Amino acid sequence: MKCPQCQFENREESKFCNNCGLKLELSCPECNKLNSPGSKFCAECGHKLTIPAEPPTQELSFDEKLEKIQRYLPNGLTDKILSQRDKIEGERKQVTVMFCDLKGFTSISEKLGPEKMYSIMDQVYEILIHKVQDYEGTVNEMTGDGIMALFGAPIALEDAPQRAIRAGIAIHLAMTRYNDKHKDENIPPLKMRIGIHTGPVVVGTLGNDLRVEFKAVGDTVNLASRMEGLAEPGTTYVTEDTFKLTEGFFRFEALGEKQVKGKKDPVKVYRVIATSSRRTRFDVGAERGLTPFIGKERELEILLDGFEMSKSGRGRAFSIVAEAGVGKSRLLYEFRKAVANEDVTFLEGKCLSYGRNMAYHPVIDILKSTFNIEDDDNDDDIRQKVTNNLNTFGVDEASTLPYFLELLSVRDSGIEQIAMSPEGKKAQIIESLNRIAILGSELRPLIMVVEDLHWIDTSSEDVLKDLLSSIPTARILLIFTYRTEYSPPWSGKSYHSQINLNRFSNRESLSMLNHLLDMDDLPLDFEELVFDKTEGVAYYIEEFIKSLQINITDKNDLSSMARGDHIVKIPTTIQDVIMSRVDRLPERSKEILQYGSVIEREFSYELLKHVMALSEQELLANIDILKESELLYERGIFPESTYIFKHALTREVIYDSILTKRKKELHEKIGNAIESLYKGSIAEYYGVLVEHFVQSENYEKSIEYSKMAGRSAQKRSAFKDAISYAKKSVYSLERLPQTDAIQRKLIDTRATLSIYYTSLNSHVEAMEAVAPILDLAVKMDYQKRLPRIFAATGAYNFYVEENLPKAIKELKKTIEVSEKIGDFLSLWFGCYNLGAALSVECEFENSLAYFTKALDLSIAGNNVVGISTAKNTLTWWNYNSQGKIDLAFETTKETLHLAEKSNDIFIKGVTQACYGSALYFKGFFDEAVSHLLEAVDLCEKNLFFVWGANAATSLGYIYFEKGDFEKARSYFDKAVLVAKKEKIMPSLIGFGEIFIAKTKTIQNDVDIDLNTLYSYVYKNKYKSYDGWFSRLIAEILMDIDYQPQSKAEDWIKRAIEFDGKRGLKWQLAMDHAVYSDLFKKNGDTAKAKENLTKAIDIFKECGADGWVEKYEKEMAVM
Repeated sequence: MKCPQCQFENREESKFCNNCGLKLELSCPECNKLNSPGSKFCAECGHKLTIPAEPPTQELSFDEKLEKIQRYLPNGLTDKILSQRDKIEGERKQVTVMFCDLKGFTSISEKLGPEKMYSIMDQVYEILIHKVQDYEGTVNEMTGDGIMALFGAPIALEDAPQRAIRAGIAIHLAMTRYNDKHKDENIPPLKMRIGIHTGPVVVGTLGNDLRVEFKAVGDTVNLASRMEGLAEPGTTYVTEDTFKLTEGFFRFEALGEKQVKGKKDPVKVYRVIATSSRRTRFDVGAERGLTPFIGKERELEILLDGFEMSKSGRGRAFSIVAEAGVGKSRLLYEFRKAVANEDVTFLEGKCLSYGRNMAYHPVIDILKSTFNIEDDDNDDDIRQKVTNNLNTFGVDEASTLPYFLELLSVRDSGIEQIAMSPEGKKAQIIESLNRIAILGSELRPLIMVVEDLHWIDTSSEDVLKDLLSSIPTARILLIFTYRTEYSPPWSGKSYHSQINLNRFSNRESLSMLNHLLDMDDLPLDFEELVFDKTEGVAYYIEEFIKSLQINITDKNDLSSMARGDHIVKIPTTIQDVIMSRVDRLPERSKEILQYGSVIEREFSYELLKHVMALSEQELLANIDILKESELLYERGIFPESTYIFKHALTREVIYDSILTKRKKELHEKIGNAIESLYKGSIAEYYGVLVEHFVQSENYEKSIEYSKMAGRSAQKRSAFKDAISYAKKSVYSLERLPQTDAIQRKLIDTRATLSIYYTSLNSHVEAMEAVAPILDLAVKMDYQKRLPRIFAATGAYNFYVEENLPKAIKELKKTIEVSEKIGDFLSLWFGCYNLGAALSVECEFENSLAYFTKALDLSIAGNNVVGISTAKNTLTWWNYNSQGKIDLAFETTKETLHLAEKSNDIFIKGVTQACYGSALYFKGFFDEAVSHLLEAVDLCEKNLFFVWGANAATSLGYIYFEKGDFEKARSYFDKAVLVAKKEKIMPSLIGFGEIFIAKTKTIQNDVDIDLNTLYSYVYKNKYKSYDGWFSRLIAEILMDIDYQPQSKAEDWIKRAIEFDGKRGLKWQLAMDHAVYSDLFKKNGDTAKAKENLTKAIDIFKECGADGWVEKYEKEMAVM
């Protein structure tokens, strides 16, 4: 009789426990009445107490479940779970969830009875747990009739979706074997239903002591459960997410869309049929098509040189070492192609991410290649092939065959009859493998490749170590590949060399990008995004682009992604590679990475020590682990050290794994620490503090620091940064209670944001900034900010809507209110944009007055940016349009000196564009090109897109005049693209399209739609461009032979009328030059000379010296 207190087994007649002295009583299982020991019947209900109680049926106790699961947990996993017993915040992880249950459990239980069913389920659990563990999964929960398993939590795994499916296949196979074994025991066939889904889950531990329970929650878990519910007995169903991550590794049957409980939209479901012959990512990628081989040509030559040496009997070995995804497999692929026509034996073995527990796995691959064994060979076929090959090699069959047959899983291999210790058998296996390799190399040179040694099992490692010692005088070339974290057990050999592969340079990365996207001339901001995210790792580039391509239709989409308009998610495959390393670190080391990821990509020892509150010894010891693993690099000398994540993506993945609540706490803690540590230089940390306090939801502080950071950025003309800080301030303000004071601050901030956008000519965004507070500001009669709001709406109506009357009215209102309240910044913008608007209306005197007023304001405030911008824009819109080319040239020349002196990138970009344009109008093409190219480069790099487009337009004009029509078209394409993206100046977009058509017709490409071109002319709202539009149409018609030349003459006369009437002298000169060409084409030399003379005279008046010289030369030969 078992004591309920101490569990000691006493004799049936004992009244007290012999171990602890507790009084023993017998409980009736029917009525729970306590009876004295030795009673045969219950004193209360008469139940016979000698009938043994039925054993428990389905449910194991928690401790029993934990004990059973722990028997199969991966090494260190139990400790890892228990080490987190006090941490219940959990982590966010990308996990593959498997649900597996026994079909018809209830009916089988009723048929067999609880005792028999309990025994069966115990065996089934053993199978399920064991097969899950074979692929390093974790059984998270045991139900009455099955399990829930996780692949990728609590320790992340590479290839987690693959592992889950392979585990599922192994379970079905094991259950088939179980059924075969017990078919004579009157047990119905047992079939499992398996459902698998991959996605994000929140995982964590609950409880304390040894009663820690590991939990995974989220929609991913629910969807995996639904897949299991849909699955037929004996099958595995997976979702589309899992299918996409494993396509190519398995054969699937698409089952179409299924309605799933809890999901609004149907879910695509796939049934797993079988594994494919492809086992690695590279195998799958090679079948789909590879990118060009770049950046590893020298390493390929080294391998080929080593091969030549090995052919002559000087065995060589190479280890190709690199971090994940840099190109180890690709280099091997190219090497194999290079030796494809050589008379050699090429054997390959691959260590797999799930193969660490599979002894001799890569060695078995090599044996199968050696003996030409196919997947569908039966035991007799294998035995025959091995025997034949051993005879060919002249190897003693009796001492070798059993070991090879055992490795190849042939039944009755004969190894059981060999009386030898396990160590002796292992030695014989190694010796046999060596002998085969050496003898084989005597027949023909042997190349043996073993990939991914970082996943190798210890038995295979011993084989390779021994083989390496045997090759110096053999015709053998050994090639190993592994990641940097792996340390091979063999010491240095003179015949062994290590080849270290480097990441791609930006140039090489760009080449790969162009191929993957099938696009050239990618937007610079998108290139920078990819470079920053992938840092030259080829695999990261490929996976990153693959994850984006569903959203990419043209280059606009690429720029949109770079601007952050779309959330760019890190592909699951990359997350798995990174987190599989991180999760194997000691908990304290991982915690340092988490703190570091919240601080930034680079963080100081001083700050880390302050926030983590660890002893110096413990902190440094764990930092050393991270440095050794090359997850962090160190800069500087301790204690002034800073640490930087080796990969930006590593930092992002770790940061994303932290739950929101924990992130908020860490951001607040770090923000407070920065305030405390760096009081004397706090201005340097404004931007950093904004981010920390926004993320911690300390909105009062984030508003305070956003304001200061924005002012600092504005002073540096870093408008992109200023915009970012203003937007964060808006975000924070909108999350506070909307009192009058907060609403005024919100109006202040949105109005300031609109000014920043206006500075970059981003007028749509400026309008979006003020639209939410326009009515509120008017209602509150908030005079302080009304001018900035009117400045934004006025500019919007000018540049976007092209409603000139409304724009002029609102800009005048801006000036009026600004002068009244003394808002000089809004006054400047009002004058500046009104000057431009009046220029396109050809009201040049009024335009000059407002530009001059803006210039005077800038001079009074000693604002270099304002001075240069006012002067530049005055020349662009006013002087050039009027034909005051000398004045434009001298003004921009002055501004150029100012730009060089200021060293301000904004001033430099805009000034180079305006000076280059003035040189074009002067007719100095070669000199103009260098300045315009610099302008395009500066403006694109610093996001001054509109001024970059203006420079590109001038380059288009110049290359057209130089006869390089393709280049001219490309620059106009660029300019039109920017205008469309920024949604500004629809009239000038039409102008650009007409000019692009002109570059085609001059090359006899007359496949154009004239009606569309005419529509651009009639939609034009800018009076200063009416003549230019008309002249371009005339030139296009002159290029098209089948068009009556009278039509061209009508259009050129129209141009002359517009430009003459509006005082656009330079344009008028060009009109007469084109009219001269028309007469020359029609054979009327007199009128041709007459019009060319007019053109030359007007060009002289404008100061367009280069054009004068050009047309005087034409006149001389006419």
